[in-house]
Amino acid sequence: MEDRISVRLAGRLGQFALDADFAVPMHGISALFGPSGCGKTTILRCIAGLSRLSGTVRIGPDIWQDAQRFVPAHKRPIGYVFQEVSLFSHLSVRKNLAYGARRSQGNSPSIAFDEVIELLGLPTLMDRAPTHLSGGERQRVALGRALLRQPRLLLMDEPLSALDRMAREEILPYFEALHANLRIPIILVTHDISEV
Repeated sequence: MEDRISVRLAGRLGQFALDADFAVPMHGISALFGPSGCGKTTILRCIAGLSRLSGTVRIGPDIWQDAQRFVPAHKRPIGYVFQEVSLFSHLSVRKNLAYGARRSQGNSPSIAFDEVIELLGLPTLMDRAPTHLSGGERQRVALGRALLRQPRLLLMDEPLSALDRMAREEILPYFEALHANLRIPIILVTHDISEV
């Protein structure tokens, strides 16, 4: 199944038991939807290599985890946008984005720095500090930083949950532009059906 993302995970984390088995296309946006506490973020963290349960994680032809191997998180070509934006407060927007580009592991750049800036509407924000950005602006910078890693897969963990309604409405068109303009599969975790 070279054109699919296949995930089969089972195990326990403390009192929590997870048993997940699914496959999604290597294009477009796939949502992991369900109530809080059902294991969505755990699945995302396992795909990223940040948590480990028994099973298999296959991205197209590449096996990131199975019974014989486990590719560590820093060697997986992913972009991860966390629920809580984790920008470096001491760096400008430009330097936060450059940090993502430096973490691209030598992948040939298929997504150009200037393309990300334009796609996410960041040109006027480049010299600002993250502390002087709105929630939606910070989330767009975090998304840009993840994209500049040149990922084969973008993982988004409830990227809108910390935003108010106005900020959500501000950022949704950028997510739609991302889907329309880039060919990176996205796995989105949410407990909000309206986001799906």
